[in-house]
Amino acid sequence: MTVPTPPALRTVATSCLTEAGWIRGTFHVPLQQSFSDYLQNTGAFLPMTDVVLPRGFGARPFFAVQRDDIRLAVPNPSEANIETITGRGFTSPWSVSCLLADGLLDGQIDFLTNQRLSDHLRIARGYLVVREAAWQPAADGDAGPGPDPCPVVLVNVARLVGIAEAVTQRGHGHPGRYHTTAADYEIG
Repeated sequence: MTVPTPPALRTVATSCLTEAGWIRGTFHVPLQQSFSDYLQNTGAFLPMTDVVLPRGFGARPFFAVQRDDIRLAVPNPSEANIETITGRGFTSPWSVSCLLADGLLDGQIDFLTNQRLSDHLRIARGYLVVREAAWQPAADGDAGPGPDPCPVVLVNVARLVGIAEAVTQRGHGHPGRYHTTAADYEIG
């Protein structure tokens, strides 16, 4: 009987915002798999090592975090195998604000050029990749500050309260903001 060889793994240092606060530790991800694919396609509990728990609960050599409770995952971008350059080919960056129960994340998402944010969100599942992100904890929350800067953040779509286009756009190639008044639809 031959025992299968487990896949080679690489480490990805990550900070995860959960209901309990920020958990910091290391995921062990297959070499060829991007961190976003790992989050989207793994079991209910994700094993972490060298973990620091929030609220002064200390360090643990091993901790299994509940995947669906991860609101934000902020991996070390050089280890995550997630492209940090935006606007290549068929996509363009679009500035957004993501509201979560714990605070606001401002950054950019990529989606198809000439597609509206509302159309993109109809099919969004799992985790959105937000680049060039800045985290603002809620004034009344106890989540505390997150890692800074955040070149790439994965946002759990199921944990989002909502998402809006930013007032000032850094993106290009899209048809523009969502129309909000009847006058916006008039053809002149």
